[in-house]
Amino acid sequence: MKFNKISLILLLASPSLFASPNLTISTSTNSRDFPLTSEPLLVVPLTKASYTLKVTGIEGRCITIKEQKVRFNQPLALNCSSPTELAIKIRFNGDYAFIFDADQKTLLIKRQPKKSTNKAFKRPLPQIQCDTYAGGEVTVNLADTYKDGTQLKDKLSGQVVTVIQQQVTLTPAVNSGGLILLEPLSNPIKEIQFNWRNANIYFVMIDRFNNADTTNDNSYGRHKDGKDEVGTFHGGDLKGVIEKLDYIKSLGTNAIWLSPIVEQVHGFVGGGSAGSFPFYSYHGYWARDFTKIDENFGNEDDLKRLVEEAHKRGIKVLLDVVINHSGYATLADLQFDQIPVVNPSQNWPAQWGDWQPSTGQNWHSFNDSIDYSNVAWSRWWGGDWVRTGLPNYPKPGTNDRTLSLAGLPDFITESTTPVTPPDWLLNNPGTRVISRDNYTVADYLIKWQTDWVRRFGIDGYRIDTVKHVSGDVWMRLKQAATKSLDDWREENDKTGQPFWMMGEVWGHSAYRSPYYDEGFDALINFDMQKKMDHGASCFSQMADTYQNYADTLQEEPDFNPVSYMSSHDTELFFGRFKSFEMQRNAANALLLSPGAIQVYYGDEVARKIGPYADDFHQGTRSDMNWSLDANRQELLKHWQTLGQFRQDHPAIGAGHHKEIKQQNGYAFSRTLGADTIVVAFAGKPKSL
Repeated sequence: MKFNKISLILLLASPSLFASPNLTISTSTNSRDFPLTSEPLLVVPLTKASYTLKVTGIEGRCITIKEQKVRFNQPLALNCSSPTELAIKIRFNGDYAFIFDADQKTLLIKRQPKKSTNKAFKRPLPQIQCDTYAGGEVTVNLADTYKDGTQLKDKLSGQVVTVIQQQVTLTPAVNSGGLILLEPLSNPIKEIQFNWRNANIYFVMIDRFNNADTTNDNSYGRHKDGKDEVGTFHGGDLKGVIEKLDYIKSLGTNAIWLSPIVEQVHGFVGGGSAGSFPFYSYHGYWARDFTKIDENFGNEDDLKRLVEEAHKRGIKVLLDVVINHSGYATLADLQFDQIPVVNPSQNWPAQWGDWQPSTGQNWHSFNDSIDYSNVAWSRWWGGDWVRTGLPNYPKPGTNDRTLSLAGLPDFITESTTPVTPPDWLLNNPGTRVISRDNYTVADYLIKWQTDWVRRFGIDGYRIDTVKHVSGDVWMRLKQAATKSLDDWREENDKTGQPFWMMGEVWGHSAYRSPYYDEGFDALINFDMQKKMDHGASCFSQMADTYQNYADTLQEEPDFNPVSYMSSHDTELFFGRFKSFEMQRNAANALLLSPGAIQVYYGDEVARKIGPYADDFHQGTRSDMNWSLDANRQELLKHWQTLGQFRQDHPAIGAGHHKEIKQQNGYAFSRTLGADTIVVAFAGKPKSL
């Protein structure tokens, strides 16, 4: 690429210019990434729990230590050129400093004074080198991508240019981040064929997205807390999603991933380690009855209409499926189901779901009135259904298949013993659960989940907690769902692509693993979010990542990574830097990635983190912002243009990737059949 006003500068130069030390702090259900630098000091609030620390990006020469025990206030040796993984148990809530010594290549962990909580961690911009763009026209080398005389259009600026001697000259659009998106003015594709490798999946957490029906906001006696509403239901529903389908389509979306819609536990548990808020199952991952739609989210007519309206717009519908666990036993459910294990105090309300902590108590304190040693717990799920720490129940194990995630009841999906659903579930108002001959736990769960496909024509699943259930169960689920979709299509005179299944294997990156042999068509790619800081700072930093993803896609016919920049279990990208420029540039990096992508609701308008008390990940589920200031309107317009460009060109996600060498800057082509596009980066716009 030849520029008229281009210069190469070193941004934020430092001794660690080409190294990118990174610390990932994970539990079994969520994680956060932090850059490791000697300055400023990295201080992270942690609650009592077991964590895994993973340090990557350490370069140079190190003494490799295979195993070492984490001790506070003592330097821990780090590996060079390979990850360092450390197990740590936090016994006291508080702030912890992670002190990185770049020279000695060590990490020291130290508990900080309480006053340190007053100063929030501020993420520094990545220290990288990048071409800069100072304005004016640029000349892009296209090599042999297009014939001379071909007219091309830049999707972002609208400029039309003609290929002359394998080059075009144009000016990048203002506020494009130096990006140019070239497509033939005359599109040779007669009809765009959907390809899951080019999928643009919009993830909606229903309760936090859009409230179109306020009459169901407090179903089952649920309450607001009158404070920050950290863990309460906010009112979003299926009607709210229907209301915003045209908006979702405008983003170039071709599939919606809905958070779980099934009936959730009715009551609350204590939120955070301090029990500072009531925590309801607004997120959808604590199921009570897998055969009903939770009334807070709507009803079956709403789901039917949502699927119909989405399909009219060319949008597929994915349901979030949980088979590993059920929800907790809350006061409201124990009372409703008449499980006699609670000893209420005299001053308790008539409806236990109305309980609130008294002076000296917190939202965990209701547990003091529950007898967890009572044999009457057999009337709950029962020991033939779940593993949990109750009398006459199997105890949770220590491996991925048998452990209890976050203390949730673990379904015994590997059991071959026929079971009968518990009475409370058989008698649950409106349930479709019936007792079936010789059905195992897995049989019931598969039947319940695939019934939604058979009755409503659901296109696919996002599968939760994949590694905690055996592969044969996933294979059976995929087969049953495929048949259910075929049956629905036959009954409704419809045709379409095969049923599609995307899995969440915690921490999985972009490679073809054996999980693809267990019925999965795609796996969520946890790797991309870690690349985003650099990609947003300088688009050409994505070169190696794009090449790696694209090469693997070409080599492995059944491989498909689903990349993301924000999620409900990690963090919001906008929360990292609170920069609209970085958010726009991250959109460039994500939406132009090979393989499928997932957009978390509000990424496109820089949704802010919400209140979270002492549970950080509550903040990633903040309400969707529909009132947009000028910066967010501009960001949304850019995102829509970029998303529609991706949707119009299956080559972006599914095509052959070829880097086109430039004198300066970065460019590549993607080709799939007759579809060919070129993306060029003119450099990081130079600040005035």
